[in-house]
Amino acid sequence: MIITTIEELRLHSPAHALDSIDSLVGFIDNSEHDFLEEKLGTPLYQHLQAWYDKNQAMMSQVSAPMIGDTTLPPYNRLCLLAQRCVAFDALGRAIGMQVVSVNNSGVNQMVAEDYIAPDKNGKTIEMYRDTCNREAHAAVNQLLRQLEMWCKQGADADDADDATESPDAERKEICELWQQSAYYYQAAALITPSCEVLQRYLNIYDSREKFIQLLPDMQFIQEEIIGNAIGEDLLQTVIDFARDGKLPEPPEPNAEGDGEQISEATLGRLLHRLRKVMAALLVGRTSVLKYTKEQKVQAHDDGVRMLQNVVEYIKNNIEEQPAPAPEPAPAPCPHNEPKPQEAQAACWTPPLL
Repeated sequence: MIITTIEELRLHSPAHALDSIDSLVGFIDNSEHDFLEEKLGTPLYQHLQAWYDKNQAMMSQVSAPMIGDTTLPPYNRLCLLAQRCVAFDALGRAIGMQVVSVNNSGVNQMVAEDYIAPDKNGKTIEMYRDTCNREAHAAVNQLLRQLEMWCKQGADADDADDATESPDAERKEICELWQQSAYYYQAAALITPSCEVLQRYLNIYDSREKFIQLLPDMQFIQEEIIGNAIGEDLLQTVIDFARDGKLPEPPEPNAEGDGEQISEATLGRLLHRLRKVMAALLVGRTSVLKYTKEQKVQAHDDGVRMLQNVVEYIKNNIEEQPAPAPEPAPAPCPHNEPKPQEAQAACWTPPLL
């Protein structure tokens, strides 16, 4: 586990008055495996757990002002963000059992001399659980955003022409391990490969979790609707351009001289149009985002209309337009051969008067 002391739990959630962490150990362990591990991915989670076991004494000295310190070493920063996710999720899981006691006489409501009993209809408990769940998901989004930032910084450092130093070893290791997680920030096989890109076309509240939940719907729309409309080859070209920002290799010119490459401006406009189609059809299809029935119908209709416009755009700007065949020149009329009536009419000239 990455939370083993009551001080660590109190550092992230100081509102509780627990004196011992023993009653929460099972909830914390479940939260780490059921809630945190899938976000980090098993390889990164296991490395973080091993790092915590070696540096537990150092983590026990962390104070409240260090919670938001972005200059901490990567594993320290990652551990603090992960602990916050686990702390709120575990407290939300445990609240139902913390308000009751079970003994030989039955189930009793727990009360304390310095705290009033919760209301009988359970609204106080539900409000506390909802608050813990909201904070846990907010902490997860902050964790994923930090990991995404590290990955982008590492990519920029590797790709920069004037880069003279490699990225920080810890950060690089974290990014390499996180790439094995389903929550890795980039879905490279999509025309909307990240939460940041999709947010420009559709308000998903900048939530990395919602983006991951939308992946099956986006995959279906891209393959079964967009792919069938524009063709698999062109779709793959757009995906490669969205991922790498590079134009496809120009084809070899054939006997007719064809082999022109699609321009960067044309591919950029096509990608922008297809992303708008994706956003509209996503609203009409998904159940992850909450919309009214009227909004879903309108978004679906808009998506279909925009996709038709995309197909017209492809026909006018990308597909090769065959040049009209030249009209054959009329054959000369030999004068010493008998001519059919049509040929005589074509060769006949009026007599001179």
